[in-house]
Amino acid sequence: MKIFVSYRREDTQQVSARLCERLDQAFGPRNVFYDERSVGTGADFLGTVGGAIYTSDAILVVIGRIWATIRDAKGQLRLNDPDDPVGWEVGLSLASGRVLIPLLVDGASMPAKGDLPKRLRDLTTRSGLRLATGPGFDVSVDDLIQRLGGPTPQAATESRGSRAPRGTASWTSFEGFWQTRDGGMTEITQDGDQVELNGSAANGVVYKGRGRIQGGQAILDFSNSLGMQGRIVLQLVQNGAYINGQVQTVMGIVPFDMMRRT
Repeated sequence: MKIFVSYRREDTQQVSARLCERLDQAFGPRNVFYDERSVGTGADFLGTVGGAIYTSDAILVVIGRIWATIRDAKGQLRLNDPDDPVGWEVGLSLASGRVLIPLLVDGASMPAKGDLPKRLRDLTTRSGLRLATGPGFDVSVDDLIQRLGGPTPQAATESRGSRAPRGTASWTSFEGFWQTRDGGMTEITQDGDQVELNGSAANGVVYKGRGRIQGGQAILDFSNSLGMQGRIVLQLVQNGAYINGQVQTVMGIVPFDMMRRT
């Protein structure tokens, strides 16, 4: 179970830090994405966060009393700013189709649809939990952990290793499931420098390829169910959250990109 924790520092930083400590105990710190320790110095923030969202099993959105109403220095609602990191995280999480759980703290209520930008309004349709911040904190977190499929409170007290940056904040392997812009799905397996690819496009065309990694690129010979043959060149970008690729055939070169799904 990989978990992404989204929160607004001005709103719920302290309770989010306590929550992550408990999640670390239950699932291991390498499986809990918490920006203060999971985004390395000098790392591509958007690429790291975006990749973590697309490879997480659950997104926890910690919502306090001012989560939706906090304003910037110009008096504008932060959520209305397309560059607001919290709004960006929640919008991407909703678009990804991942399990998203709002956690209401400090007596906060779920924002009304009319109080949110259009891209975030589906947040109000997600079933959430109320997280106590006083004496009931541990009990409410135990409930959350068990809902996420974690261990019982007794087992959760066993540490799973020292705090360390999440190992999957950056990916160097092509292996995984990938989605193209047209909705097609591709599975890539990697064994050392050997790479295999199997997938199907949105129009039903099935393709497969085999090759190896050379100079940071995966170069594969491929064929599809229409009888077309050629070469596919793949390059990991944005910390491995995406692939930039080319299909090379006698008809020319066609660029494409894919998004990591797991």
